[in-house]
Amino acid sequence: MMNPIYEKLFYTYGRSVLDDLNCYDEKELLSHLDSLPLDKKTRLHLEDLFFDYYCQWSTAAFSLGLHLGLSLLCDDIRRVRPQQVQ
Repeated sequence: MMNPIYEKLFYTYGRSVLDDLNCYDEKELLSHLDSLPLDKKTRLHLEDLFFDYYCQWSTAAFSLGLHLGLSLLCDDIRRVRPQQVQ
């Protein structure tokens, strides 16, 4: 589970930055899926999986970058992993 602060920051800031960068090329992905012999249900399932993983990896990268940035700015935030919310 992601720290709620990181999650809120990602969905209010990080996601808009990723959208502007156009890192998730849906048209290219769909053209590759078109070339595979898949039934409609399997294809839709794969599209959803790819997008879900893209969001998960992007969120993890954003959180890690945020944590690293805070660690470099503040000497008292030198933890190996983000602190868990109790």
